[in-house]
Amino acid sequence: MARKSKKGGSKKVASYTREVSRYASKALSGIGTAQVMAFLPWIAGGIAVWWAYTKLAGGEAGFNLNEPGSIPVPSGLPRAEYVYADIADRQFNSLNMWGTDTESLFSAVQGLSPAELVAVASKFGKRASTISLFPGTQQSISFPRSLTEWYDSELSGADRIRMKQIWAGTGLY
Repeated sequence: MARKSKKGGSKKVASYTREVSRYASKALSGIGTAQVMAFLPWIAGGIAVWWAYTKLAGGEAGFNLNEPGSIPVPSGLPRAEYVYADIADRQFNSLNMWGTDTESLFSAVQGLSPAELVAVASKFGKRASTISLFPGTQQSISFPRSLTEWYDSELSGADRIRMKQIWAGTGLY
């Protein structure tokens, strides 16, 4: 059996709609179309930033911030593997900041043998920047990169040449 609608219900909705419309007209009466149009790019930009924030900042970037590398750790190293992992972490910390700490980069790898440098690259793997555009989040502003890709990204001129000379015996850079 079909329900019959109340005739008074649609009149109440129409009355309410007219009342809201009248209120909105009074509130917006001093604003012209040109003034509203001037704010549309800001509104669209805000929506785009909000969308990017919800997709990236919540860890939904679609990739891991750290990935294992494809470079095997050489055997017969003079130090324990954790030493090379520590050097890789220090390299990342020197690269992953606003401004690169070049002296820390060089001091950590200068004097290492080619096999030790390969161990550092192996322990580094691929890492994405963790500098956050949104405080309090662990989103990334880059895709995971190898250590030599980080060097290419962060070093230039004489610093890049110097780093390439240090790594020359490895065949990696």
